[in-house]
Amino acid sequence: MLQKIKKLLLQAFLFLLPFQIVYIVQDNFLNGAKWQYGTSVFYLTEMILWLAIIFFISDYFVLIKNKVTQRDRGWSKEKLFSVSILFFLLYLLYNTFFVSSNFEVAYQMTRWWMLSSLLFIILFSGFLKLKNILWPVVLGSVIPSVLGIWQFLTQSSFANKFLGLAMHSPEVSGVSVVASDSIGRWLRAYGTFSNPNVFGGYLVLAIVFTFLLMKRIEVKKQKVFLMALLFVQTMALFFTFSRTAWLAWLLFVIFISVYCFVVNKKVAWTMIFSLVFFGILFSTFFSLVQNRVEVKSTYESKSISERVTGYMEALEIWDSHKYLGVGAGNYTLASFELDRSKVGSSYQPVHNIFLLFIVENGIVGFGFFCFILATFIIYFSSIVKKKQLFFSLILVFIFLILGIFDHYLLSSYVGLMIFSLYLAVIGRLSTE
Repeated sequence: MLQKIKKLLLQAFLFLLPFQIVYIVQDNFLNGAKWQYGTSVFYLTEMILWLAIIFFISDYFVLIKNKVTQRDRGWSKEKLFSVSILFFLLYLLYNTFFVSSNFEVAYQMTRWWMLSSLLFIILFSGFLKLKNILWPVVLGSVIPSVLGIWQFLTQSSFANKFLGLAMHSPEVSGVSVVASDSIGRWLRAYGTFSNPNVFGGYLVLAIVFTFLLMKRIEVKKQKVFLMALLFVQTMALFFTFSRTAWLAWLLFVIFISVYCFVVNKKVAWTMIFSLVFFGILFSTFFSLVQNRVEVKSTYESKSISERVTGYMEALEIWDSHKYLGVGAGNYTLASFELDRSKVGSSYQPVHNIFLLFIVENGIVGFGFFCFILATFIIYFSSIVKKKQLFFSLILVFIFLILGIFDHYLLSSYVGLMIFSLYLAVIGRLSTE
């Protein structure tokens, strides 16, 4: 019964992850405007995952009590990796209490770091079979994908607190749109997420998982369903107009096509068809794509300019907080302290997870992360199947493209969960 409960909770978490059902604990403000990255919240899926972790911890202590041996008490590569994660989390806690300017925000982000680390450990441990991880994620993408398509085609969205949806209208300032004087303002697909770029990143993960699942099932009806879903996911991805997600998806399609042809001597027809379908959408909405790609409109030029300015700002903040950083989740507050003249809602983390990490955690935090990476490589090298390693590394690189040009993988709850989930699955591919 305990095993069934743990499995049910984990799969419920994976299925419900895209639904941003949240309880707002406290709103905070900068310069009179809502401070988005300083809002204290608690997600429904967070509660589900914490319940699952409590059951895992209880079960773990029972196993230790009943089955521990002298050999088990020694150090192993797996234990060393777990300890390295513990050291990093303890460092985050230290920064939360003694370094961060805002304790509540730092504590919240540290809690999410802890949760994402435990999620990775649980999924990587092999408790769930790989198909039992892939299925709930893939099925969970159905409603967000359909909703995203509907949002773009109708150029409207609705608010629903039970689905975690906010209302978006292309006429409202601050809403993500494709805009210029010649084409007007077009609402980008949000799905169930707070931003089209986050939705695009989630869809890249869902498409990769759908492809992996198709390779592991034999039932024809299931294959047909997944093929149809792949087209829905592709359409929703297109309507996000997220350039970074498009790039990551395109690299995935190219890599899979080449890999299947060279290694397996097969043509990856599912991805080829997906690419052709994307091309049809590309030509149908060419004026909108051109606006996003050429970056000639005032709206797009401003977006790129803000990102470049953000890189320079990150280096300036880091120069004043080299060793310990500004604290988890406190980047936007440090940005505010640097320049208090902007509207509070305009303060955002730097659009690069590598810069964001080192600014918030400093050189010391980066050192602890390198320790995690080193211990994981030592542990992973002892269990990896060499024939799968290259394939997995390429998939990791493709996903990191999202982090090079955006911040949500490390600046948000759902981003951290997506990151841990993806890395855990890719790690499992290399060991099975």
